[in-house]
Order: sequence, then C-alpha cells, then structure tokens
Amino acid sequence: MIPRNDPLEAAALERFMRATRAVNVAFDATRGESDFMQDGQSVARSLERLDAALRELETSEQSLDAILSRRAGH
Repeated sequence: MIPRNDPLEAAALERFMRATRAVNVAFDATRGESDFMQDGQSVARSLERLDAALRELETSEQSLDAILSRRAGH
C-alpha cells in the first residue's frame, strides 16, 4: 500500500498509529479511574487526556486521508 520511498505517507501512517494507541491508553485510564480526588479532578484530568487523544487521532486521520487521496488522484 505505501511505497517504501514515500516518507510523507509513512510518517502520516506512523502518526495515525501512535494516535490510535494513545486513545486506547487514555480510554483504559479513564475506565480504570478508581482514585477520586476532591470534586472528581482525577476523573476530569483523565477525560481531558482522552479528549486530547481523540482530537489528535482525528487530525492524524484527516492528514493521512488527504495524503492517500492525493496519491490516488481524488
């Protein structure tokens, strides 16, 4: 799918894969949050990390899609 000589595509795919893993880690941390601080601050921080990871995933997906679409001539 990705030619070995296209570093832009490879970098975009790597970014997308890292973002996917970050979402998984953030989601697991949110689900496993058992240590509540005053006013749920710990949970709020976990949710903020999850939101940030999801935004990065969306951005990386859009970048990868744009690169692949240009390559396919769309």
